[in-house]
Amino acid sequence: MTAAFALTLDDVHDNVAKRVASFWWGSRDEEVAWSLALCNTVNEPIAQHLYLMHATEDARRARTAKEWAYMAAVDYAGGKGTGQRRRSLVEAYRPDWGHQAARDGLAMALWPHLREGVPGIGKRAEAYHCGKQGYQRVRDEVQRQACDLIAGFRLDMVESLGERFSRDFMARWEIATGRRWV
Repeated sequence: MTAAFALTLDDVHDNVAKRVASFWWGSRDEEVAWSLALCNTVNEPIAQHLYLMHATEDARRARTAKEWAYMAAVDYAGGKGTGQRRRSLVEAYRPDWGHQAARDGLAMALWPHLREGVPGIGKRAEAYHCGKQGYQRVRDEVQRQACDLIAGFRLDMVESLGERFSRDFMARWEIATGRRWV
């Protein structure tokens, strides 16, 4: 196969995203509907929300995504360890700047092409009277988690539409359904 005819993984992902967006905006595609349902079975429910927002650029699921991002920020900032040894990973966390950092991280994960429109860490820290490092840690963690969920769901969509399932996908399906993959 020559380079001119070879599809890259990014091309495959783009084609799947276009197909999902087309389905989302009204075209009939039973395979996409089936794949979305199958992939939702093996992923955290928020993963489908994030993937659909990313692929379709539809912000109607923003409330659910923001609530998830807020919880991810609080969980991350909350710290690690137990009992007396528990310490905060992000000092002086406050919900006002934490929610903004979560929204910024979420926006950058969902729509990387709009990244330039998100104000920088210095501007946000100044506006919210918080530390730059803490703000960046929360923003980056929410972005990382969202990107991981989107990428995982996207990979599962590629597998299910191509009907070539990995062992990992089959194992997650068996765990989720309690049935044996055949």
